[in-house]
Amino acid sequence: MRVNLQNNVESSCIKREAELISLGDEVDISQVFHCDGLLLCISITKDKTRLVVWNPYWGHKRKIELTHNLQIIDRYMYALGYNKSSKSHKILRFITYWDPNFEEFKIYDFNSDSWRVLDVTPDWTISYINHGVSLKGNAYWFANKKYSKTRRIYHFFLVCFDFTRETFGPLLSLPFEFAVSEDAMSVSSVREEQLAVLYQPWDTLKMEIWITSKIEPNAVSWNSKVFLSVSIKKVIAPQFQFYLGSFFIDEEKKVAVVFDKDYNYRRNIAYIIGLDGSFKAVDLGESAYAMCYPLVNLFCDPCSLENNIGDDDDLRRPRDSSRLLRFNFASSISSKSILSLLESD
Repeated sequence: MRVNLQNNVESSCIKREAELISLGDEVDISQVFHCDGLLLCISITKDKTRLVVWNPYWGHKRKIELTHNLQIIDRYMYALGYNKSSKSHKILRFITYWDPNFEEFKIYDFNSDSWRVLDVTPDWTISYINHGVSLKGNAYWFANKKYSKTRRIYHFFLVCFDFTRETFGPLLSLPFEFAVSEDAMSVSSVREEQLAVLYQPWDTLKMEIWITSKIEPNAVSWNSKVFLSVSIKKVIAPQFQFYLGSFFIDEEKKVAVVFDKDYNYRRNIAYIIGLDGSFKAVDLGESAYAMCYPLVNLFCDPCSLENNIGDDDDLRRPRDSSRLLRFNFASSISSKSILSLLESD
């Protein structure tokens, strides 16, 4: 997609450029997780689940064999990250939400080409509808403490999986005091340095975006001033609430772009919102599936990743320079990033 953001929201534009290069007819992508210029693509069917790690810049892909397949709808969460010491990439696969009596955490190491079970006993859950985000080789999600007789309201936090230590950190506080499951929340990365969270409570529908001032697996602090605060009732519609929207921000242009659906849940829309409350909706076309929502990914410039190759460099090396000519599904929004838009369950 071609993105041209301006300080004047009305002058900003987003246009579809071309289709994403196919991974092959045998792969129907259901979920996507981005890290370090690579895409972890998850294909879920009623018969089996398949994983493919793909470098869309060079066109390389690597299929990952799963150790088993559940004969139920797959409600596993997936994340791609890397060990900061060895620079080797890893995949985390876990489930905490589908069945309270069944939890499983496994990690795949690219170097050993094998899965291992992790000893994790969390007192929190992560819903499969909440997409995580990668930052500095680690993965972050919204999590809530487990339901109990004494805890009947879902209070949300951030939680990080550290791919170097292969463990989850403590629950990290959010910049707003109270968040429940009816509220709209989304998390995004900022310049591969900080995290941003979007929060829209169900009752007031006032949307806020906050940016961290420090983020580590075991600690977080937030800027004292909110990046963006706007009344969606006035900007879009009196009863409009984002549902599974993904987003990114441009601090220099003072603009946020939220990708979600329209009021009737039939079309994908990019909502460009300025800090001054200015607003523009860009229609990205009809949604392919009713229950799939647009997911935006900001790609690092692959040329800047050469020092992070590691032993899994079969996904990094250029195989054929002509592949660059086919990598036209996205356009640069800066000298260091590329934007792609996918539909994900």
